[in-house]
Order: sequence, then C-alpha cells, then structure tokens
Amino acid sequence: MGSSLEGPAGLLGFRPIAGLRTSDGRRVIDGALYRSATPQFVAAADARHFVERTGLRQIVDLRLDYEAAAEGSGGFSATEVAILNIPFAIRAPVAEGSAVAPMPGADPLVATYLGYLGACDAFRALIDALLDRDGLPAMVHCTMGKDRTGVAVAMVLDSIGVLRRDICRNYAQRSEDIPAMMGRLREMASYGDAVDVYPPEAMQMDPATVLRFLAWMDLRHNGTRQWLASVGVDATRLLQLENTLLEDDMTTASTQILRSVVLPATPDEVWAVVGDTGGVHRWIPGIDSSSVDGEVRTAIFDDGSPAHERIVEHDDARRTYTYSYLDGPIPLDAYESTITVGPELDGDGALFVWNATLSATPEVVTAVEGLYDAGIARLQEIFR
Repeated sequence: MGSSLEGPAGLLGFRPIAGLRTSDGRRVIDGALYRSATPQFVAAADARHFVERTGLRQIVDLRLDYEAAAEGSGGFSATEVAILNIPFAIRAPVAEGSAVAPMPGADPLVATYLGYLGACDAFRALIDALLDRDGLPAMVHCTMGKDRTGVAVAMVLDSIGVLRRDICRNYAQRSEDIPAMMGRLREMASYGDAVDVYPPEAMQMDPATVLRFLAWMDLRHNGTRQWLASVGVDATRLLQLENTLLEDDMTTASTQILRSVVLPATPDEVWAVVGDTGGVHRWIPGIDSSSVDGEVRTAIFDDGSPAHERIVEHDDARRTYTYSYLDGPIPLDAYESTITVGPELDGDGALFVWNATLSATPEVVTAVEGLYDAGIARLQEIFR
C-alpha cells in the first residue's frame, strides 16, 4: 500500500501515508505526507539526504512544547525544513517537565485518544499547516509516532473519506519498532523510568484501537467531520484538504459499512456471542446455521444457500476478529469485515463495532447494510 520509501537511519516508525483508498474512488497521493516517531536520533547528514530525496518542506511536531525543546529534532534542525510545534494535550504529567501521563480506564488507549480532542486549536493548526502553500511534503510525528500521531493522522484521513480499514493498517505498520522505541524513551529526559506507569496496551499498535476510537467519534460527535466543524474546520477547508491530498484511483472503488452500538452487557458477555465464529446464526437474522472448519466458516441462509468466509484473524484476548468473503449467493468482491468489542468508557456496558469494506453494486451494499442493521437489532434484543 503506497510508497515503499525507507526513512533515514535513526528514524523509527517511519512510513509514507500514501495509496490509502477512499470510498469514492480516490487515494492518498504518494510523496506528500509521512509519519514517524521522534526525529531527534537522525544525524545531520542523513536528515539532509532524506530532505533531498523527498523534497520535505515541513515537519509537524505534536510533542509538548517543553518536550520538543528538551529532546530536539536531530539533524533536521540543520536543514531548511520548517519545524512547526503543534502540542497535543495530555493528561496531567507525573512530574514537572515530564511528558509521561497515566493512561487509566478499561480501554486506556481509546480513552487517551479521545482526551486529545481537548486540543481543539491543535487540530485546526494541523489542517492549516497541511494546507499552507509550502506545507507539503510534510512529516507528522510525536515521540513514539503512534498515539498523538496516530490520532492526528486518523482524524485527517477519516475526515476526507479514507477507508477505515486502510487507516487502521497504516496505524499498525512498523509495530516491530516498539521495543526500540520503548528503550529510547527510558533514555529521554522527558520520559525515563516514569514510562513504567503505562499500561500494556501502550506497548501495542492494535488496529482495533483506532476502530474503536473512530466508532466513539461517530457515537459521540456524529463523526470526525462534524467534530472538526464544531471546532472551526468547515466543509470548505476539508474540501481543500481532499483536493490537496487525494487523486483518482484507477482500481475498483470500495465502499465501507460502519456500524457501532453500546450494549448493556459486559464486553466479555458480548464477545461470548459475537466472537463465536461458528455461531453467527444465533445473532444474525436470515442465517439458519453456521459452522467452522479450520479457517473457513460456512453459513447456511434460510433459503438453504451456503456462503463461505475465511477467518483472517481471531483474537479472544483483544476481542477482535476479521473475516473475508470467499463465495456465496451475495455478489461481493473484496469483502472484508472486522468485529471488535471494547468497554463502554463511561459506564458498565460494551461497545460493539462492526465495519466492512467491499466492492458491490449499490443494491447489494444496501442489502448488506440491512443485514448488519438486523444483526445489531438482534444483539439489542439479546442484551436488553
């Protein structure tokens, strides 16, 4: 997906934000936007060579002002690249001068991500920076390149219609860099051993985390576009952002189906129903029976016709699974769906998220949407 460009030596978590598709047949252009962890470990010669290769004009630094001052930008400070500090708010740090803040709660990363919304000015400034005449190519970073950067990038991409499946995959790329990132944190003046307060989730890059974050944006704010509008980023600015970052994609356009609901049950109770890959007939109307053989699920519809799906991934600990459509009575192409369950952030219930990406006629998409809606209605009956 997108460019295979490698970052300079010392720059962890680097990847282009390119080739990600939208639901209207466009994609993010190559060579305009990058993301990474802190650039402070990049030598001057390597930074200069990277700028020459990419034409990089701007670095958007989401670290706290005192964090950025203490850690610096490495060799990029010696280049002509503009470095713009747009601090993202965090909870109260553990000590003065520290960039470490606790991440409490049953879904700590999602709660932390929603807390970043307190930085209204920062989101406006980020979009203004990307739309500046000399704003691109740009690289967005924080320290680890996954939390503040992950939210900033997800908000920008979701607001211009990029498929959530692609957003989540880009978020989870370079997860192999996390051990090295954590090792570096302990050596930084702004972090040190205070990082021990972080929960285990902070050491992961789980795409389902972003799915749940964006689902809460839907449920609480009617989506990222509406939230951005509420803080002063109007539709005209978002249209400019689309025209700046997107180009026509010559491949078949994909559609996404996004459904989420809070259910009055614990996450484990909901997962016991929806996480049973061989039991979809118990909660999706129209399916008479279902079974799993290895990684292939067979669902028999009420009219006797079978459909086969492949279980791509299933993780009980994360309460997440993904499946794809192999064959059956519904004419679908490139269908992939993810189910994830998390805790309600301000209550005792569970957040159920069910998202799909597919290529199909409008009539088929409407039929699949009806299937999703019927499934959610059945879950509401089960857990009422």
